Amino acid sequence: MTETVFCYCCRVHHEKKQMRLFPTRQGQRWRCLRSIEAATSSRRERDAFGQKQSEINRETARRAAEFGLLLRQVQPIAS
Repeated sequence: MTETVFCYCCRVHHEKKQMRLFPTRQGQRWRCLRSIEAATSSRRERDAFGQKQSEINRETARRAAEFGLLLRQVQPIAS
């Protein structure tokens, strides 16, 4: 099993070899190479990256909500 690290920028777990410690005002944080490279591109490309990542995050949240609803339907909470 590969070791994963949470990227504070895109809010996804990535393999550790795809991550770098990135300096922030709050200290060092893990950030994926994909987000670091996207930050160095033009404004249009950065905006496109951000919109794509937002779409991915919305889809992930939607699936998690559906899964939670399914679990509640299968295993109702006992009173």
